[in-house]
Amino acid sequence: MTLFGSAPPAGGKATIDPFGHVVDSDHIEIFENLVIHIPPPLSKFLIFLALAALIVGLLVTWVAGKMASGEPPRGRLWNAVESLLFFVRDKIARPGVGEHDGDKYLPFLSTLFLFIFLCNLFGMFPFLPSPTAHIYVTGALAFIVFCVIHVGGVKEHGVDGYLKTFIPHIEVDSPLIKYPLMAGMAVLEYMTAFIRAIILAVRLFANMLAGHTVLFMILFFIKLVADPAYQIDVAKGHDWLYWPVSLFSVVMVVALSLLELFIAGLQAFVFTFLSAIFIGLAKHPPH
Repeated sequence: MTLFGSAPPAGGKATIDPFGHVVDSDHIEIFENLVIHIPPPLSKFLIFLALAALIVGLLVTWVAGKMASGEPPRGRLWNAVESLLFFVRDKIARPGVGEHDGDKYLPFLSTLFLFIFLCNLFGMFPFLPSPTAHIYVTGALAFIVFCVIHVGGVKEHGVDGYLKTFIPHIEVDSPLIKYPLMAGMAVLEYMTAFIRAIILAVRLFANMLAGHTVLFMILFFIKLVADPAYQIDVAKGHDWLYWPVSLFSVVMVVALSLLELFIAGLQAFVFTFLSAIFIGLAKHPPH
């Protein structure tokens, strides 16, 4: 597989693979003639997931030691990481889980936020993958959140008590209406226990995949007017199209990359905030 898709068949046009750079593989392709092969059982995403976990672990441990010393924050890195941790505490953990239990889940939520944010940022650098653009990665993160949600609910209410929190209380005098209605609503409530995790996984995956695919397709305009193997019929014989199309593609990619940088943080915030809300709902059900 090449940077812009699979090699064209003999005598025909090339096939375009817009998802080639956001799927897991056993190699890292920098240029068409420069490929770094990864020995099994490792893969491209596994390496960058481990790298993200290592960086987050080192950052959090380092900042925790600095904060424990009681010294005022010094340096951009210290201020930046500490600001993110306070942001997670004040804008995610306490509002989502609750003032009483928010700090208990702060280590988990802050780690989750930083890990997703860093994985999203990897995709902003040339030749680096974005692990969160793969459904297996976001599915694994959602499964972890799923376990934390329901373990917290069971610890708060007990197994029987937690299962009963999914059964709504309905003030209806007629038992012929009350109990069938309660049963139907209870089934929907139990389904939401799984649907919430699916929503977390699909939402993050779809947003990151869509962003990287759009950037790929805009850059592919250059290939469409430059490479005879890919060149569209209307562009053949019009070499002057190369420079205006290239300039347009580069400007658009730079502008959209700035937007993607914002989206990388936004998606990390949304995933973590929804996780905090779901944990809070499990510990403090509305009915």
